[in-house]
Amino acid sequence: MRLVLVALLFALFSGAALGQPFATPQALIKSFYKPYLAGEIPEGNPQYRSEALNALYEADDENTPDGEMGALDFDPYIDGQDFDIADFSIGEAEIDGDTATVEVTFTNFGQPRRITYDLVFENGSWRIDDLEGHNSELSYRLSEIFAEAAGQ
Repeated sequence: MRLVLVALLFALFSGAALGQPFATPQALIKSFYKPYLAGEIPEGNPQYRSEALNALYEADDENTPDGEMGALDFDPYIDGQDFDIADFSIGEAEIDGDTATVEVTFTNFGQPRRITYDLVFENGSWRIDDLEGHNSELSYRLSEIFAEAAGQ
């Protein structure tokens, strides 16, 4: 019985921590990258994404046949499939009402990476709405990857 109570309390407080609002764009990005910087693979992360971006992930999942890979064959948040993040830096946010952009730079396996995040303030918190990855070999926009996979 005690084990069940401990598990319920853990689930309650873990869920509350995940649902906490992010008052600034930097707080959102810092929390989002925390698992990556600890060398851990993050899970899902819908709490960090806007309703619109979550809808793109859900549509991609629904339109992907079982056993097939969806639109993403890499992790757009680290610009790669595997990661060894170093020299992580969050730029100053450019806020315009309920939208903001913030640039993140880091190295992944020693290769420089720069990602510009488009954020939106919704439901009392900053959320990731889109992103653009910039590197010397390939630039990409997350929403365009989903649109291309959907045939739009």
